[in-house]
Amino acid sequence: MTLRTRLLLSLGVLLAAALLASGALVVGLTRTSLVAQLDDDIRSVRETDLFGPPPQRGDFTGRRFAVMLFDRSGTLIDSAPSGLPSDPDPLPSVSLGSDPNVPFRQIVERPSIDGSISYRLVAVRAEGGSAVVLAAPMTGVDRSMAVLLRTLVLVGLIVLGLMLLVGWLIIRRGLRPLEQVTVTAERISAGELSSRVGVRDDGSEVGRLGHAFDTMLDQIQGAFESQRAALAAKERSETQLRQFVADASHELRTPLTAVRGYAELYRAGGLSEEVALEQAMSRIGTESRRMAALVEDLLLLARLDQGRPLRADPVVLSDLVNDALNDVRAVEPSRPVRAEVEPGVIVSGDEDRLRQVIGNLLTNVRVHTPVDTPVEVSLMAGDGVVSLSVADHGPGVDPEHVEHIFDRFYRADTGRSRDRGGSGLGLSIAASVALAHRGTIVYSTTPGGGATFTLTLPRST
Repeated sequence: MTLRTRLLLSLGVLLAAALLASGALVVGLTRTSLVAQLDDDIRSVRETDLFGPPPQRGDFTGRRFAVMLFDRSGTLIDSAPSGLPSDPDPLPSVSLGSDPNVPFRQIVERPSIDGSISYRLVAVRAEGGSAVVLAAPMTGVDRSMAVLLRTLVLVGLIVLGLMLLVGWLIIRRGLRPLEQVTVTAERISAGELSSRVGVRDDGSEVGRLGHAFDTMLDQIQGAFESQRAALAAKERSETQLRQFVADASHELRTPLTAVRGYAELYRAGGLSEEVALEQAMSRIGTESRRMAALVEDLLLLARLDQGRPLRADPVVLSDLVNDALNDVRAVEPSRPVRAEVEPGVIVSGDEDRLRQVIGNLLTNVRVHTPVDTPVEVSLMAGDGVVSLSVADHGPGVDPEHVEHIFDRFYRADTGRSRDRGGSGLGLSIAASVALAHRGTIVYSTTPGGGATFTLTLPRST
């Protein structure tokens, strides 16, 4: 049985009990009042009324009272029934003989001889020892009580039905949040974690329950999302680690293979000529330096990942930018370079690492754009921050590669030469160094085409 049904049954039982109790009280009080009024009518009867002329046959009012006359021995010697002459009422059952059933001067209730009606009657002594019984039929009281009972039953049923209907509507509205809680729980069990009850806290118990249920679901979903994000991050980290190990191994294998190949060629006597030997030693030195630079970059990234603090010396960033610009002009004198460097911009950090970041950004332009592509460098100091922007007007970065440009060993062109394209660690080192200096580096598309990298660092006061 549902809670709504139990509440309606309880409400119906209580209402029925209340209506029965109130009806019984009304019936009892009404009958008592009518009987008391009939008794007062009996007491107010005068003697002339008792022995007045009998009603004629055409009198439609009839007698109000029945009168019975008894002798000394209690024998009925005369009587006048109540009611119409054409349809008199049966006389009351009265005995005043040796076994009287009616006390004198006390109003009592007695049935008629045939038991069809009841009377309120009183017996009094008359002159000479005779007795007179005055009886008032209770047919009017009985009719009034029958009408009252039918009215009370009809009104009680209507009231009970209306109250049950109103109660059903109120209970249905009050329990609707509980139904929503049930439906929401079923949806959540089916996998819809975003489903909510949507009941406001109106101060009621059901409203508080719905609000608390939604709050609990928010916390559970938040914890679930956090756990799922943590698992996804863990899986992504493991994937990146595997990729990182594979890429590092791949990058190191090339110079190691070259060094090993020249060493085995020398041992086999294939470098007997001085020119060939000199060329092999030069290649071994080149590959060794490349391998050493790669290892240094990897060690730098490892230290930055471990959160090891960098130096926090005052660094004139304007000088570092000007030095890097001079290097670009020296390496590629034909490249158009437009610079806007604010003088005297000072930041707190590691000069060598900041110089490396600026160099990586400009090297990225030199590697990935034609030599005649303009480059624009801007260094501005604002309210508490320093912004370095390096923009070119080359081919830019395809949208599919934008989210990976700061990944380690990532190259948009997987087939380009490593001698020209590098190992793919430059931008990742720049991002890690910027983060270690409590700064950021972001990519955006240059208006008109190209790539723009913006380095933002806290300004030193």
